[in-house]
Amino acid sequence: MSLRPVEFEEVVAEAAARLVGAVAQKAWCPLPRLAYLELRVPGRSVVLCLCAEGELSRLSVAEDRFPTPGEPAPFQRWLRQELTGFKLAAARYLEESRAVVLEFEREDVRRRLVMEVGAPGGLLLLSDNHRVLMLSGEGFGPRRNLYPGAQWSPPEPVSAEALAKGRAQPSRLEPKEEDALPRLQAAERVLGQKDRTSRADAIRRRLAQPYRARLKRSSRTLEKVRAEAQRGPEAEKHREVGELLAQNLHRLKRGASQVTLTSYTEAGVEEVQVKLDPKRTPKEEADWHFHQYRRLLRGVEQARHREAELAREVAHAQTALTQIEAMDDAALLAQAEVLQVTQGEEGPKGGLPFKEYVGHGGARIWVGRGSEDNDQLTFKVARPWHLWLHARGLPGSHVVVPLEKNAEVAQEVLLDAAHLALHHSGAKGEPRGEVSYMPVKFVRKQKGAAPGQVTYAREKTFVVRMEPERLERLLKSRHGDPGPLS
Repeated sequence: MSLRPVEFEEVVAEAAARLVGAVAQKAWCPLPRLAYLELRVPGRSVVLCLCAEGELSRLSVAEDRFPTPGEPAPFQRWLRQELTGFKLAAARYLEESRAVVLEFEREDVRRRLVMEVGAPGGLLLLSDNHRVLMLSGEGFGPRRNLYPGAQWSPPEPVSAEALAKGRAQPSRLEPKEEDALPRLQAAERVLGQKDRTSRADAIRRRLAQPYRARLKRSSRTLEKVRAEAQRGPEAEKHREVGELLAQNLHRLKRGASQVTLTSYTEAGVEEVQVKLDPKRTPKEEADWHFHQYRRLLRGVEQARHREAELAREVAHAQTALTQIEAMDDAALLAQAEVLQVTQGEEGPKGGLPFKEYVGHGGARIWVGRGSEDNDQLTFKVARPWHLWLHARGLPGSHVVVPLEKNAEVAQEVLLDAAHLALHHSGAKGEPRGEVSYMPVKFVRKQKGAAPGQVTYAREKTFVVRMEPERLERLLKSRHGDPGPLS
């Protein structure tokens, strides 16, 4: 489980006693609920870990940190822009609300970095008047009704019973005298390895998922294809019957349903009973058997080629799964970016195919980077129930709003996404434009179509009057330019 209340009190008290005055130098946010902050104290640097991930939640000194994906998260850009050069002024633990607050200041400017460790957990960067500059955490903003510009207040306090139960749990921290920050380092020993192992296992599952699906699909198809490839004797039987009928056409009577014919084989003379279709003439009956022979023979030949292809696919998937299972935690954690893709999505190679913006209420909005990336975003990353938008009748980026299943899109989020769709299209700079939207499941890729070219159905279309302030806010949510807050 996460750090216990008494443990949070210990580590926050140590941070307040020994790290106040430390200068923030660097920041990383490799995963939505995980951030690192490098603080400079006299003679050395300390990497503070803030993790709001359920049972892994902690404040600690990191022994090492997870690698950051190639495309920095918006929260990371805001941390670097807003906290670099600031001094840690105070550290507090709000026990009833289960939140850690780190206060920073530089001259007359104050910033607060908040970690909420309840459910849902998340990270927030606040201005000096407690307004949200940026937040991070899957689904965290909507569930807490927080978004950039909103006024932050602590989460609802836990019940007295839960508070008493938490306080009754003893501390598991085992400080070492030789450590510079004994309790913060002890907290990492309690949960750090569990965090790495847990995330490595999650990455292994994500990497293995497409290969397991391919193995299951190809193995199932291979069984059917092998059965088809083994129909050679059946084809040969049709040939033999066809030849026997052709040799005895004069003995066949139209309308008969069965006939006994004499076959001369290497084993000797044999009486063969042949079933007939009363609707066919004798010649049509013989021709039908020859047709079945040729059809089955072609099927057998095609099945053998397909069998070889499927066998290679099965072998490749099995080899890939073996390699993934053999990967150690370090190799797996080097691919931590796969955890940023929703379960069931197959992440693209070479980085994400979209730019992520933060809309109203903290909603994520994905915008394709180019034609091929549009296809990746729509058909590989997006799920069928996500919302898809495009500037109507104009070339432009695919825009996706990742919604929860069966969830309705908020009107403000729809307007935010529509603004981005027009801005990343041929309508860029125009005062108004039309935007079509529908669930991703109604978007189709036609065979032979150019990259990014799609067709869609059941769309809804509306006219958008561009709001410069809205567009500026959206663009800044990606590029990390804070601007004024209302």
